[in-house]
Amino acid sequence: MPRFVDAAERRREIVEAVKRIVAADGLARVSLREVAGEAGLVVGSVRHYFETAEELRVYAFTAVAEAVAERVEAADGVVAQLCQLLPLDEERAVDLCVFMAFRLAARTDPALVPVADAAHGRIASAVGRSVLEAMPDADRDQLVAEAERLLATADGLSLHALVHGRWLDAELCVAVVHAQAATLGRGSIL
Repeated sequence: MPRFVDAAERRREIVEAVKRIVAADGLARVSLREVAGEAGLVVGSVRHYFETAEELRVYAFTAVAEAVAERVEAADGVVAQLCQLLPLDEERAVDLCVFMAFRLAARTDPALVPVADAAHGRIASAVGRSVLEAMPDADRDQLVAEAERLLATADGLSLHALVHGRWLDAELCVAVVHAQAATLGRGSIL
């Protein structure tokens, strides 16, 4: 009797394999064959869901971007939101490592640009809403500038923590986020 394969579960397994590969070795190693091997599948099983490596990369990036954006949107307040963009635990560390790798790849891979743009839009909108709560009288340009400043801080901290985690630990990352959030609305950055 043939075993039923849950398509959504199989796709999740494949995405998890992509994440493990990217976190360990980078995007260059993501191929249908490598992902199949990492997932414990044959290449034909992966091809059943993704015809090309590009299709697989776009799907995996979308899944990771969705997870990151959902965490930011669910967080309450700008500090909590920015902390979702920091590798403060293993799950976030893996997701953010993969998320950053795909975002950087979008610079040269047109297939990834729509996912990168959509993810940034969702995350920036969520942080922007929190900035608006902290600065209700600010004009649109000020709100956008403050949200982008805070997002750039989180991106930089995340990158530094992923690369230099031995000295830039979670406690220091959170302290920097609190310091940056405390400056909301203090003078114009424009």
